[in-house]
Amino acid sequence: MDIALLQAQSQLIIRQNFRLMVNQYVVHLVNPDGTHGQVVAYAQQKRGKLKEEVILYTDDSKQYELARFKARQMLDIHAQHDVTAVDGTPLGMFSKNVKKSFIRSTWHLERPGAERSTGQERSLFGAILRRVWGFIPYVGAFLPAPTYHFDFVGDDTQTPMLHIERQMKLRDQYFVTFTDPTLDRRLGLCVAVAMDAIQNR
Repeated sequence: MDIALLQAQSQLIIRQNFRLMVNQYVVHLVNPDGTHGQVVAYAQQKRGKLKEEVILYTDDSKQYELARFKARQMLDIHAQHDVTAVDGTPLGMFSKNVKKSFIRSTWHLERPGAERSTGQERSLFGAILRRVWGFIPYVGAFLPAPTYHFDFVGDDTQTPMLHIERQMKLRDQYFVTFTDPTLDRRLGLCVAVAMDAIQNR
């Protein structure tokens, strides 16, 4: 898969595959009509590790790695996650703001040579509803929890950087929109995968 092709995309689709032992994610280009296009990346979460780690490959053969993220701390909801390219080059870091996430999930994204950005659930009402959904009689037991969307903006300039929108599907699906052309797509994809893999912890 051509890295230049990936970096040229302004929007990508991530779909989760259900597997017994691992979480798998397939990344597609977006066709002009909004449907799934060519597969450009494949991610798999490693289970049974003391430090959270997810690897992004070019496809499901897992022969060629694009990037990975790994937690600095062991099994810690405060953990910072470093994102690196296949050659070890740092692409950035992200972490969850646990205090602010009590009501409205909030993440921070940092990358070399750029301002820090913060991503927060777009809807405060939706954030609260998600937290009480499981306690609603009958409804919470049989229907999936409400979806959520994250908007990342620069801390200083409030410039939009990244949007991650979860779709209501049988399988988790996310539309990832890159509004900052300088944001490495591999970094954005790692953050989007983390939204699914570790968001609810």
